[in-house]
Amino acid sequence: MIKKIIQVSWYEKQYETQEEHRTLRKNFARLKKHGFKGMRERLDKDYAKFTNNYIAKSRIDAKYSVMKVRLFFLFIFLVFTTYYLGIKSELYESKTALIVRSMNQSSPASSLGLSLLGMGNSSQLQDSKIVEEYLQSLDMFKQVDAKFHLTQHYKSDAIDPVERLSKDATTEEVVAMYNKHLIIFYDETSGILHISFLHVEPKKAQEILKYLVLRVDYQINEFNRRKAKKQLTFVEHEYKKAKEKLDEAAKKVEAYQNEHLLLDPTAEATSKSGIIAELEAALSQKKLEYATKKRYLNDGNFELISLNNQIKEIKNSIENAKKNLTGDKKGRLNRVLFAYEQLRMELEFATEVYKNALLQLETTKIEVAKNDKTLSIVSKPNLPDGYTYPDKPRVFITILILTLLVYGIFVMLASIIRDHKE
Repeated sequence: MIKKIIQVSWYEKQYETQEEHRTLRKNFARLKKHGFKGMRERLDKDYAKFTNNYIAKSRIDAKYSVMKVRLFFLFIFLVFTTYYLGIKSELYESKTALIVRSMNQSSPASSLGLSLLGMGNSSQLQDSKIVEEYLQSLDMFKQVDAKFHLTQHYKSDAIDPVERLSKDATTEEVVAMYNKHLIIFYDETSGILHISFLHVEPKKAQEILKYLVLRVDYQINEFNRRKAKKQLTFVEHEYKKAKEKLDEAAKKVEAYQNEHLLLDPTAEATSKSGIIAELEAALSQKKLEYATKKRYLNDGNFELISLNNQIKEIKNSIENAKKNLTGDKKGRLNRVLFAYEQLRMELEFATEVYKNALLQLETTKIEVAKNDKTLSIVSKPNLPDGYTYPDKPRVFITILILTLLVYGIFVMLASIIRDHKE
């Protein structure tokens, strides 16, 4: 009926000499006098009269179609403008900037040179990406949610109806909303990690961001501590094994010394070798003395007989001493010395292994205790003075431009289609 009133009004205005808006006044009068049904019957008669003029009807139909398209785009423009300028929640953004550094990182000059070349620091990049993944993780969200009740906030009236989550929203949807309000950007040139958080309350945005920075500071070193603790468990196990082997080797040496009643078989062998050398020297001297006296004494002379007996005794002593060193006896000194040297080498080797294990154990304990990474805060989380999103002037201009652009494209396509039909 509205269409009929508009078209009849246009027809009377363009093709009859009626004054402007006569149709509206006339139908209003009909409504008061004859009621809605009577008004509609008389309007249908006027519309039937209008449709008999095919040229006028064609032109007015085209004009009406253009008006509908314009009203449609105007409606779209008003809907989006009303939402973004009047309904959408105003979000305050708290910002901070961090640098994750390693205690074992190369010198600043070297890092600066790499940054100027656009290469950055691979360890720093990896640490920053780990921080980014951790902040966006479900575990991090659960900690923030437990402290600031974000799930309840995202389902409350503080969020506009379009962005607001439903009462039965899933955990994945809530985490997606949390990550939407968490903005992370890593500058590869400077190595600075920029973190922002959006909230409808400026103070709450700052508090949440401070908490995130605090958790990051703890977590970047917790990864390394967990790794070091696993390594410490392994090193402690190896240390215990090394100590057991050392104790076992020491007991073997002690038992061997007690069995052969020798403190140091090496010194014993050296001593016996010296005795043999002295006996051989005495034997040579006695032989020389015997040969000299034999030239002018008879064989039955007492001195010759005595020298001969001394020579025999010295020979027996040398032979017995050599047998103790290298004879066939089970307890000969060379066998004892060889077995002892073998046990002593095992003890020395076990001692070296024990020293290395002990050194590694102490080094690993230090690694567990210290912070391998440090978090440098370039700028602390700020308290925003005004909302950041939406940027209303920019949004208004963008909606206007997009609406006009789409309307122009639509009109151009409609004109092309109409030309092809004609």
